Amino acid sequence: MNGGGQRVKRIALFGKGYALWPVAALISQNLPADIELIAVEEPEDADPVAITIRLDDPLLLQLGISAEDLQAASSATFSLATELRDWCDTGSQFFMTGSGDLPDVENIAIHQIMLRAALIYDQPDRLAYLYRPFRLPARAAEAGKFALQSSDPRSPLSMLRPTVQMDGTDYAALMKKIIPNKRMERVEARPKAAHTASGSGIIEGIELDNALMVKADLYIDVSGALSGLAGVDSQSDWYSMAGGIPFDRRLTVEGLETPLQRERHAVATAMEGGLLINTPLRQTSVTELLYASNALADDAEQTWIDNGAKTDSFDPGYIIRPWAGNLLRLGRASSCFGPFLSADMTILQHQAILLSRHLPVHLDMTVEAREFNRRHLVVAEQVRDFVQLPFALNRRDDAPWASARHSDLPDSLAIRLEQFRSRGRFVAFDGEIFDGQSWIDLMIGFGIVPERYDPMAQSLDMTNIARRLKRLSTAFDHALGAIPE
Repeated sequence: MNGGGQRVKRIALFGKGYALWPVAALISQNLPADIELIAVEEPEDADPVAITIRLDDPLLLQLGISAEDLQAASSATFSLATELRDWCDTGSQFFMTGSGDLPDVENIAIHQIMLRAALIYDQPDRLAYLYRPFRLPARAAEAGKFALQSSDPRSPLSMLRPTVQMDGTDYAALMKKIIPNKRMERVEARPKAAHTASGSGIIEGIELDNALMVKADLYIDVSGALSGLAGVDSQSDWYSMAGGIPFDRRLTVEGLETPLQRERHAVATAMEGGLLINTPLRQTSVTELLYASNALADDAEQTWIDNGAKTDSFDPGYIIRPWAGNLLRLGRASSCFGPFLSADMTILQHQAILLSRHLPVHLDMTVEAREFNRRHLVVAEQVRDFVQLPFALNRRDDAPWASARHSDLPDSLAIRLEQFRSRGRFVAFDGEIFDGQSWIDLMIGFGIVPERYDPMAQSLDMTNIARRLKRLSTAFDHALGAIPE
């Protein structure tokens, strides 16, 4: 875009509070003082929003937000895992956790040693069973326990990667407090119309439903309303995940009475026609159903609606180039990964970090936009692969789950699975945002048994190694016993 050396004078952000204020807080902390900020927050509606965020999320760390700060929110509760139920067969359970790396034994990964042990006794199907004692975060979550991550790298509790679950309104309020009132103009309104320059598509102003006109040099949309008004064609730049996550509708309701509310952690239950996700908060819970409209009985959908559920379309995927001209799309304006693993919030927070590193100073934002788009694509592909992984490995026979298992995989995910199936090797790419240990745990837990183990494991004295592994698992047992419920 044109502008040469002219400097950016004003940046405007638009969207719903829970998505708007984390981005606004981070921008206000990193932007030069001579650039004005305005945040246009859409008025609150009754739609329930539950978010799950790791305590070591880079945005929280950069803003200096502690577990104590989060605990002060009335809805906040902490956990160590998301439980996946019935994904492999009826009654199956898997606790999906963040996790620090397991220690190597003589420079050999523990899962490689367990694989050799399973193959020695010609019992490859026992790999997951043999590996289970070393999954401390999952064992703690299964026992209903919780602890914060230890800062002592020698402690088994240093492997924990706790999360906070909270209401979106509380999260927005927490972020608002961080921003000095003088640093940002705040408006509560909805965008009504976009005024664009003829021929270029550059936004010249946004008219609000309160009759105000917002003019800025860069417009940031975190929820999608602004992009629609600006006439942006997202479909031509849209990467669809509909094959890997085969649901097209979403229902959301707060406080629905379900057996899942006994848990402190989120539970994602595979069911015929869909995926039921329950996120417990301190006093209530938010339940969401992703489903295929052609696979769920009409009366089941109506039952949800009768219980006050909001229904909406669901089109999983993401925009490849979210920054075009002077419009930058973040969060739900740029992607739709859904509530599973709180993926929508994960990508938004990482996009905010990217933006803080590529904030424009001059009106010609071409370089910043190009680099942001490149890095955004890396993050989007990693979120895509991690979210799609359990769908690709599910062992259900009913539609649409079977179709998800047989869908074409992105090359990056296919490479990871092929390498692990072949030799138990986890392939890490640049800029990983998910724990390698979590990938390994899930692939083993969902039944992958590598065809061969690391050749270096062949030279191990298995009798000696068994004693060393026993000491390690005993240390994990003692640590687990000391964690409060």
